[in-house]
Amino acid sequence: MPRRLLVAALVATSAILLTAVPASAHAVLLATTPSDGAHLDTPPSIVTMTFSEHVSAPLGAVRVFDAAGKRVDNGNVVASDATVTLGLDGTLADGCYIVTWRVISADSHPVHGAFNFVVGASTDTCASPPPDPSDRQYEIAGAVARFVAYTGTLLAAGGALFLTVVHDRGGDRYRLRRVVTGAALGGGVGVLATLPIQAALATGLGLTAITKTGVLGEVAADGVGLSAVLALAGLAVLTVGLRVANRPAALLGAAAASVSFAFAGHTTATDPRWLSMSADIVHAAAGAAWFGGLVLLTSTLRGRRSNDDDAIAAGSVVARFTTMATICVLAVTITGTALGWTEVRALRALTSTTYGQLLIAKAALAGVIALIGAYNHYRLVPALQRAAEKGHDVWHHLMRTVRVEAVGMVIVLGLTAILVNVTPARNAAGIGTIYSKTETLGAGSVNLVVDPNRAGTNAIHLYLLDPSGRPAALAEAVTLELSLPSNQLGPIRREPFVAGPGHYQLNSSDLSIPGKWSIVVRAQVSKFEEQAATFEVTVSP
Repeated sequence: MPRRLLVAALVATSAILLTAVPASAHAVLLATTPSDGAHLDTPPSIVTMTFSEHVSAPLGAVRVFDAAGKRVDNGNVVASDATVTLGLDGTLADGCYIVTWRVISADSHPVHGAFNFVVGASTDTCASPPPDPSDRQYEIAGAVARFVAYTGTLLAAGGALFLTVVHDRGGDRYRLRRVVTGAALGGGVGVLATLPIQAALATGLGLTAITKTGVLGEVAADGVGLSAVLALAGLAVLTVGLRVANRPAALLGAAAASVSFAFAGHTTATDPRWLSMSADIVHAAAGAAWFGGLVLLTSTLRGRRSNDDDAIAAGSVVARFTTMATICVLAVTITGTALGWTEVRALRALTSTTYGQLLIAKAALAGVIALIGAYNHYRLVPALQRAAEKGHDVWHHLMRTVRVEAVGMVIVLGLTAILVNVTPARNAAGIGTIYSKTETLGAGSVNLVVDPNRAGTNAIHLYLLDPSGRPAALAEAVTLELSLPSNQLGPIRREPFVAGPGHYQLNSSDLSIPGKWSIVVRAQVSKFEEQAATFEVTVSP
């Protein structure tokens, strides 16, 4: 039975990791200069990219190539807050140019992409390069490494707590300590393995990129270095503490290791920061105590099942663990709800995004595990403690339910290994992020930007683009009509001011109510002709 359950857990977890969608993290590319697909009369001297949050560019992982594949940039990449600039090498000849970029976002996740532009009246084919197949391999390897890191670290931390607080110091203590030591070793290997994979994704230079000057520092920035140091130091301290029977050291190491993952990831860049960070710390610590305790409890029960006296004594161990686990379940539920709110913010984001769907699966599975734990606590443990002769039958039932709990927790960790590197639901659904979309307008198009796209004062930008994608003064006058159909509000008519050739701007507090707004752009292109484009903008609270 244990072997079948373990195989089932590994198969399920492997399927989750291998079929995960490609990682796409927190930072979103908002705008570029030149814009994607632009046709320029004169060659640019620099390339500029603006992201939704602070980014870094390790080893200058932004490059510009001509149609023949020759680099034409000078390698001077400057990342300043949310803006990345790259100088070009001399004056570009007429032709097509491709910009490839890789950056690390503020939540420590690498993101990448490409765009192109044309200089002069070139007829060169201008297509962005296909995705690098190695990226997918590194993304899967990264998910596996995180799974190993989470499983080993949380098992070691929770196991140390179990041996220190729950275990009755029976003869199986040495065997359980070996389980914790092995988990600590595996967790440490997983933590270290994530670093070269992170560097490979951030630079595009393979696993050896971590050895390049400055890359390790960039990878370790934004909390990754602190997280790794806390995990490795905590694992070492708890291992030594258990070996020399030093309870304070074991508990300190377990605490450091279990909370280490809270210092890198989505929560480090999510507002309100105090809520997301504190909830993540408590969530990780409670999850470690729950998971590590379950695994060691399973091992304890398996080792004592042949002796009825041991069975009754083990019932006391189970009772102490289930009391601790009940506290952990409450903590995980409360903090998980808080974390879910900070990363989702709206029901539509929960149901329509990959992050939301994974979160639903994780929460549902954790709920089933909690129900099994409650059944053990209120039904099986009292029955086991009432009588040895009756306890023997209950013993095997308890063994099965505890194993199922432990296997379920392994699958939960597999989902978590993917979830932490998927774009948060609120970002994927456009909640709390700048709105930018382009619609057809006559023979050309219009790009609408709403910044910051939150209820209150917003800057609304309009860019009229000619058929080649270049900003152009195509209209004699432009008006906006803003409506909120759900509240039967509008249309509110506004005239934006001219901010540049083909660029119009309106600074307004009209979008003061969150919800799905309709913004109609009306461009008077001649005395007798008007063109219109309609945008659906979901304004965040």
